[in-house]
Amino acid sequence: MARLLPIALLLACGALAFADEKKDATLVDTLKAFLEEKDPEARATKGFLIAAGGAKPADVAAALPKARTWSAEAPKDSVEGWKFETPDGNSHTVLASIPASYDPSKPTPVLIWLHGGVARPTDGGGVTGIRLLKEKSDDEGFILLSPSTRKGAEWWTSNGVALIRGALAHLKAQWHVDADRVAVSGFSDGASGCFHLLAHDPDPYCCFMPLMAQPGVTRLIGGPSFAANVRSRPVFAVNGGADTLYPSAQIKPMIQELKAAGCDITWTDMPDTRHNVVEAMAAHWEDMLDFMRTRARKPLAKQILWETALPKEEGRFGWIEILAVDPKAPSAKGMDAAVLPDPTGRPKLGIQLDQTYRGEGLRIRDVQEDTPAFEAGMEAGDVILAVDGTELGAGPAAIGVLRKALDTLKDRDGTFTLLRGEDEVEVKTRPRPVKSSLERPADRGYGAPSGRVEAKVEGNEITLRTRHVKRLKLHIADGLVDLAKPVRVVVNGTLRHEGLVKSDVGYLLTEAVRGGPGAPVFEGSLTLVP
Repeated sequence: MARLLPIALLLACGALAFADEKKDATLVDTLKAFLEEKDPEARATKGFLIAAGGAKPADVAAALPKARTWSAEAPKDSVEGWKFETPDGNSHTVLASIPASYDPSKPTPVLIWLHGGVARPTDGGGVTGIRLLKEKSDDEGFILLSPSTRKGAEWWTSNGVALIRGALAHLKAQWHVDADRVAVSGFSDGASGCFHLLAHDPDPYCCFMPLMAQPGVTRLIGGPSFAANVRSRPVFAVNGGADTLYPSAQIKPMIQELKAAGCDITWTDMPDTRHNVVEAMAAHWEDMLDFMRTRARKPLAKQILWETALPKEEGRFGWIEILAVDPKAPSAKGMDAAVLPDPTGRPKLGIQLDQTYRGEGLRIRDVQEDTPAFEAGMEAGDVILAVDGTELGAGPAAIGVLRKALDTLKDRDGTFTLLRGEDEVEVKTRPRPVKSSLERPADRGYGAPSGRVEAKVEGNEITLRTRHVKRLKLHIADGLVDLAKPVRVVVNGTLRHEGLVKSDVGYLLTEAVRGGPGAPVFEGSLTLVP
């Protein structure tokens, strides 16, 4: 009889283990249904049922990674497209190039490309990113995300920022994205947008790589650049000495100011290069590739410096969220206006190019009235083959050849060879300089009071220094501190919290949806009044 007792105990333990495995599997299935639910109200109901069912926060946190799955049937070795509606009600095309090497069982890095020419009246600029980088996406095994924007949703507006975030959220829901290796690059207006994201909304990204940018774009249109935030992410930037739009001689003082403010920026001046993305990419692609490979995001960084005039969601960086700012506080000065040049005039024809065209030269999609192209008789459908006898060639390089030619025509007419139907025709015209049309968005916190938080974590003690912050929230994850031990929080020299941080299933699930796949599992929070 004595010999049977250990066997009985083993059987009992085995039964308990089986029950635990079944319980864990049920929780994973329940969480999977919760995460995959698209309707917000239905998802909220499922989340409430999980919390009401008595699931422990630690069990939910452990089950979440198992509940995140990606379909093996998701397209790869293809270019996918979808529409995203920005808060202004306009629909934007988003394109993504998925490499053949994509494996749903492994997290895949992402490069977001922000195109230039954001003052265009119509949708469609994202295709330039596909043309420029699809082959590199295939060769290097990263997902290329290329959203399209236009006037009213410039990258430095709330609509533009929402478009980038929304495009990334959709991508994460369909493909297994490495959330800590999402890099952002762009050319011209897109590159300027990189600097705006650095100063205003850097949280989802690991690094920025702007090519031929105006770093002070937000300041130029009347807004704060939040100089404190330029330390948030590393930057790899390139400007051209012969660029007539953003010449490196004018940009260099801003780069020096960024460095003085603590920005980790690698800047290269290409003395003989004009406003030409092909030349910049050809010279520096390997450097850019190495840069984004070695700059993974650290979402639970133990030191944070963050400033914003935008509350709640956009007032958040990592685990710091500014909820309210003193309404009497001054707005951030940002970069010194004294070093910001006026946008220089640049010769333009007044045409929109057909981004779907794949032949020799550049096909005109639209001709704007009262412009040099309109006055010369250029028409939609014409293909520009050559300027003053210099052939444009094919592919992305053709745009660079055209821009270089236009820059030489400030004081004289040029001869444009056009293919119209089956006939070649020549017209003469002189491009006219067009000043920057940057407009100040009214909803990005420009001129509004801003608050600032400096945070440091040592062991289980969090030290905060704030300025003009009325209320803030700390989002706490295991790994930032040890949740099994008491946490001390000292704000501006005063102890504001000492004790355990309560884990909460409802909060944990809300954060899981907000952060998306790959985000840290935040189990509790502390709301503080400095």
